[in-house]
Amino acid sequence: MTTEPVLHCVRDYYWGCIYCFDIEGYDGDDDHLSGDGPFFAVDDHVAIQVANSRIVDPQDADVELNAYVHAVPMASSDYASVIVLPSGVLSIGDADGFDEISLRPGRWLMQVDLDPRRPEEARWVKIHLSPADPQ
Repeated sequence: MTTEPVLHCVRDYYWGCIYCFDIEGYDGDDDHLSGDGPFFAVDDHVAIQVANSRIVDPQDADVELNAYVHAVPMASSDYASVIVLPSGVLSIGDADGFDEISLRPGRWLMQVDLDPRRPEEARWVKIHLSPADPQ
């Protein structure tokens, strides 16, 4: 199991959401997402609600994000969905900027843990990625 994150960042998210999608497959429209929050997903796009920097106090606006890649899924997580990555590059971020994780093209299980679990207050996000289909 991987213990070091492949992506680590600490920053605020102006709209209170972290967006995850294939670098070549996002059309900029969030209307197709489904879920009850704080986790919304479809085949090619995931949105995770976190502390909204426009609403919280400045000292509470930073969100710590750690993304890990594993060979097999985690035993449990708060939220999970399969995301399709035709290009093999996962883009994670918001309108202020994105980070990229290179993976093999295909379907990936995205498991997400939030702390605290309340979407408007989440300040720690762990994303665990593992292949959704056997090689």
